[in-house]
Amino acid sequence: MKLPRVMGFQRGLAPFGGVQRQSLWAGPGGSPAEDSKGGSAPFGEVREMKCVIFAGRPVSKGLRAWWKDADCIIAADAGWEHTRRLGLAPDLFLGDFDSAALPPEGAVLALPAEKDDTDTHFAAREALRRGSAEVVILGGLGGRLDHTLANCQTLRFLAENGVRAVLADEENEVMALVPGTYTFPRREGWYLSVFSAGEAAEGVTLEGVKYPLRDYTLTNSFPIGVSNEFAEEEAVVRFSRGSLLLVFSRMEKKA
Repeated sequence: MKLPRVMGFQRGLAPFGGVQRQSLWAGPGGSPAEDSKGGSAPFGEVREMKCVIFAGRPVSKGLRAWWKDADCIIAADAGWEHTRRLGLAPDLFLGDFDSAALPPEGAVLALPAEKDDTDTHFAAREALRRGSAEVVILGGLGGRLDHTLANCQTLRFLAENGVRAVLADEENEVMALVPGTYTFPRREGWYLSVFSAGEAAEGVTLEGVKYPLRDYTLTNSFPIGVSNEFAEEEAVVRFSRGSLLLVFSRMEKKA
């Protein structure tokens, strides 16, 4: 599964070797998008490293599309037990292993129990160190709320370092966005929500959705961006300052 791509600027970041790509965001679960002129992605076919991190929560085989094209797999702490169950061989096992035994074989990076990073955040740092342009975190939603919030902060860390990243399970997909313009193909049966990841996000414009906004200042104390829906074939999210968390959530089935 190919991660979405931003078009526009990223607060001065140039995460693709100094070249600012301009391509449409395919959207989670979609295929690589064409560029805004209708052709193939500009600058030729550039193979970018994709890293998938398995955190401590269970991961189902239904999420296979996220890891089937991975260049690197990192298992964080108990995440290695889920990779074993799925028949995967991670490139690196890391963590303080306070919630799982040490893996019996493979490359292991043992971390101290008392540290500033969570195991998942350390794995994200390692993915960045290895040159990943795309990072997927699986097994990082649900369970302990503090770890879910920490993983959302890790998404912001990755985005601010020029990495396209998503935190996913079968019902939700979360991304951190830096200023720019993002285009998402219509997704039937999914809500689209945006939240300010800091005190405020400025210039927020939502187009192609049921509840549009224009040049709005989105704060972290009023959830006006929750539970939006697609109204057109594409939704556009644009903002000029701050950072956003964008969440796709599967709609509940009606009885």
